[in-house]
Amino acid sequence: MSIHIPYDGSNSGEPSPSPPPPKANTNNLPTKILSNFLIGLIMIPVAVTAFLFILTSLGFTFFFAFYWFLQRNYRHRLRRHRRHQYSDGLSPRCVKRLPQFKFCEPNTEYGSDDCVVCIDGFRQGQWCRKLPRCGHVFHRKCVDLWLIKVSTCPICRDRVYRFDSVKKI
Repeated sequence: MSIHIPYDGSNSGEPSPSPPPPKANTNNLPTKILSNFLIGLIMIPVAVTAFLFILTSLGFTFFFAFYWFLQRNYRHRLRRHRRHQYSDGLSPRCVKRLPQFKFCEPNTEYGSDDCVVCIDGFRQGQWCRKLPRCGHVFHRKCVDLWLIKVSTCPICRDRVYRFDSVKKI
């Protein structure tokens, strides 16, 4: 029996490298099918789990964004309601109880010839109001809108009513 040693052509005296070991036969069809089946069996649940995790994360993100939007909108409406509820103005009922009269010929009894709120002159037959504490005169529509927002005279900023002497309506 003889052993065949391949000659590589080198004269260095070193032994030549041994040939690589033969590879295992992986061309077996049932092994490939089983391998692909196991990979699919493992990868499908991993992919489904990743997809569900992403979907759940997006769901929570949209839920909290929607919840934040609703709360912000609710707080904004509540603040606006409180601002109107506790405003410094008079109630429409109080404003209607103020003295009113029809403007006659211009005379100096009323002070000026113009309404300070709308900067328009008084004309004969227009309804006007004279504020009880300070005596300033305005168009009725102009001063009514003003007094619903602010309870002071537009000219002198004096309170229209003393709140300790007026009953809440």
